[in-house]
Amino acid sequence: MAQLLPNFNEKRKVVVVCSAILFFTLLFSPIAYAGTLSCSVTTSCSSGTVIYRMPGTSNAHAELASQSNYTQLVCCSGVTGLGNSCLGTFATALKLSGTSNAHAEQNSQSNYANNACISVPSGGSVSVGYQSTNCSGFDTTLGSINGTTNSHVGDGNAYTTKICATASGVSQSLTFSISDNTIGFGTLSASGARYATGDTNGSDSDTADAHTISIVTNASSGYTMTLNGATLTSGGNTITAIGGTAAASSAGSEQFGLRAIVNSGTGSATSPYGSANWALDTAAFPDQVASGSGDGVTTVFGVRYIGNISANTENGTYSAVLTYTITATF
Repeated sequence: MAQLLPNFNEKRKVVVVCSAILFFTLLFSPIAYAGTLSCSVTTSCSSGTVIYRMPGTSNAHAELASQSNYTQLVCCSGVTGLGNSCLGTFATALKLSGTSNAHAEQNSQSNYANNACISVPSGGSVSVGYQSTNCSGFDTTLGSINGTTNSHVGDGNAYTTKICATASGVSQSLTFSISDNTIGFGTLSASGARYATGDTNGSDSDTADAHTISIVTNASSGYTMTLNGATLTSGGNTITAIGGTAAASSAGSEQFGLRAIVNSGTGSATSPYGSANWALDTAAFPDQVASGSGDGVTTVFGVRYIGNISANTENGTYSAVLTYTITATF
């Protein structure tokens, strides 16, 4: 919350007491379930990950997922960040004698060099096993195989030995904090700009952040931070918000705005808030202020606020309630 509290009483020279309170709201549960692995043999895998391919559902050769000769796809889904990479956190479902038109062997064998893999993000887990009759104890059945090596493969009904797998991704999270939720301008004057500070006294110079907002997520599609609320208001009087085009300070003219600075991390401030000038686009509220990826790296945004008044600004105690909302996309 940022409180902008100035005091003043003079003839002819207008001095405005301003207080700005900012409330911060998180619109996403901090923990998201990572999901349960589910696989099937199908001809379409638009919403899943192909692990390997076959020309038929029984007595079939196999090919890697990167090939495109066969129409029967072993398609898996249900786990966030699921892939078919053989790097990082992965398990080998089958070893193949070639990239296509290949015989298969179980992952305990060492005759074949081409691996069909299931992978999950770092911090998750994945395992593959082979069981007679069913895949009890595993999440799902990928298919079946008729031997330990030099084998044909098929769907889950083709052979007695089943190809079984279990996988879990990383529970996704979103964490944010604000260093100070009450900030202030102190006494505003038409003779020069004031900048909000955490002690509510304000400053004549733009040398420090009023407060910082820290955000981190491992959400697959990252996060956005938006701003909502209104400009500085005292009863029926207002101080004009700068608007959606970033503008420099203009002493003697009404201005209320902010800018965001990336102090550390990989996030970025969104135009018009990411420049050396100031903006507050109340007409577009809720307006995006910043965004970032789901790389697990904390970004610390420094937020600064400017207040200018004119000689005609009405005396009063002005306040603004601004709400920042950080939303993760999983």
